[in-house]
Amino acid sequence: MRGVSVDISQLKRATVFSVLSDEQIERIVAAATETEHPDGEALTEQGVIGHRFHLILEGAAEVVRDGEHVANLGRGDFVGELGLLGGGPSTATVRATQPIRCLTLRREVFWEILEAEPAIALRILEVVSRRLVQEFRADAHTNLG
Repeated sequence: MRGVSVDISQLKRATVFSVLSDEQIERIVAAATETEHPDGEALTEQGVIGHRFHLILEGAAEVVRDGEHVANLGRGDFVGELGLLGGGPSTATVRATQPIRCLTLRREVFWEILEAEPAIALRILEVVSRRLVQEFRADAHTNLG
């Protein structure tokens, strides 16, 4: 990636990348592209299966779920983490509120990296499994009452 400065710690905030080494994340950054999105363009749409992860490098976006504004995003925020893993439809619509520049990783490119370096896949599987266990426990406690 020529000319794109990405703080590795920003990517480590994404659950899917949180357990990766700096070198593994650098490999992912090298496979990503820089994209620009005009004001009003949607990065994700609620209910639609996503195929891209976006780390916002510049600009701002809003998150809307079921027609309700739920958050604002800016530099260092990311969307589309579940899309990389094929985790189902987006849970919200994320739309640029001003022109934005992103580091964008397509799912098929991400999967090529996983096939070439299975250690990355194993580390990601570990963190996703832990997350599922935590959610299952929370749901089980909620359903007991």
